[in-house]
Parts: sequence; C-alpha cells; structure tokens
Amino acid sequence: MAGPELLLDSSIRMWVVLPIVFITFFVGIIRHYVTQLLHSDKKIDLEQVSDSQVLLRSRVLRENGKYIPKQSFAMRKHYFNDAETGFFKKVKRKVVPKNPMTDTSMLTDMMKGNLTNVLPMIVIGGWINWAFSGFVISEFSSC
Repeated sequence: MAGPELLLDSSIRMWVVLPIVFITFFVGIIRHYVTQLLHSDKKIDLEQVSDSQVLLRSRVLRENGKYIPKQSFAMRKHYFNDAETGFFKKVKRKVVPKNPMTDTSMLTDMMKGNLTNVLPMIVIGGWINWAFSGFVISEFSSC
C-alpha cells in the first residue's frame, strides 16, 4: 500500500511556486553583486604566503615521492630537512594568530557577510508570509 499522493494544483504552481523561485533567484543574484561591492581587500603577508607554499611543496613531495627517482627525492628532502642547511631547520618564524575580536577589519568583514546573508532571507520570508498567507498548500485525507 503506497502512501498518500502529493498533487500540486496548476494554479498553485503558477501563482505560488514560480514567483518564489524567481524572487529567490533574483535576490541571490543581487546578493552576489552586493557582496562583491562590499568586499574589502585583505592584507597579504609575504612571509606567510612563502611559508604556506613551502609547506605545500613538502606535502606534495611526501605524498608523491614514490613517483620520482630516489636521487631526486633525496635532493628535495635534503633541501627541506637537512640538519644544518635545511629550510625547516634554518627558517624559524613565529606564527601569531590574529584575534578577530581585536581586529576591526575582520569584525566588519564578518558583519558584512552576516548582513548580506541574513537580511535577504528575512526579506524573502516576510514577503512570502505577506503575499501567500491565504493559500492552502496541502490537504491530507486518509481514505
């Protein structure tokens, strides 16, 4: 025995579902462009980018070292991890993570992101509630 079938009246489809889909689509496009307008450039630390690239290269070497000749692997390993001249032995930098609560630019970026995500959803929800408050969407009968 199958469960109850869900039938969608064509007038509900035309006057309720399609407007909601179109409005949601266009609000998504507008939100995308507003997010691009509010986007602020982030400060890039050259040392941090360099360190992340070296870590990425060492990870790729560790994962794919079996596919290159042993001498090539040894040379790259020597560059990264030699006792006296290896990159990871001679370059020691302290990483100081930024506290987002003390950096005002990070706080404003978080606020902009929340604003561009929450505000359109509140507007769409209010519009749906106002425009379609009198519609009966489903009727369930167990016959």
